[in-house]
Amino acid sequence: MLPHNYYTCVITSPPYPNRMSYIRELRPYMYWLGYLSAAREAGELDWQAIGGTWGIATSNVSKWLPIPEKPVPYAGFTDILQGIARHSDVLSRYVHKYFYDMIDHVNELLIVTRSGGSIHYIVGNSKFYDVLLPVEEIFAALFAASGFTNISVTPIRKRTSKKELYEYIISATKP
Repeated sequence: MLPHNYYTCVITSPPYPNRMSYIRELRPYMYWLGYLSAAREAGELDWQAIGGTWGIATSNVSKWLPIPEKPVPYAGFTDILQGIARHSDVLSRYVHKYFYDMIDHVNELLIVTRSGGSIHYIVGNSKFYDVLLPVEEIFAALFAASGFTNISVTPIRKRTSKKELYEYIISATKP
């Protein structure tokens, strides 16, 4: 457990909501270092990770349902999910669960950050079929709903994939 009201600055880049499985990519090293001994363990770890999509994680997300009392605080989020679901129910659930998990992450972040402390997240937006996922705006909404203030979104670079994809720095302060 991390200490409460302790950190004065947090700089990170969480997994992007683009179905990239870090567990899958790092699996050989995790076996080599003794963190994994069976394929099922990799799938279970991926399910526990934010944005995990490999092995059993895909099966689990296809059955996952959110708790209605914990909505993602972004206007238009339901429309985004419905647009993705027209092509793939599993991908829609994946995006929903990603941000659902991020709500818990951001709420915990508020607890461990000292008053006056700053946070800086590097995130990339995503596109599923014809639906652009404004990750930077959703993160800004998550930070605001959690209680962070002075939220800013700054584009930092165009990504080398689809023309609509960029990376951003989302910064905020704990009051």
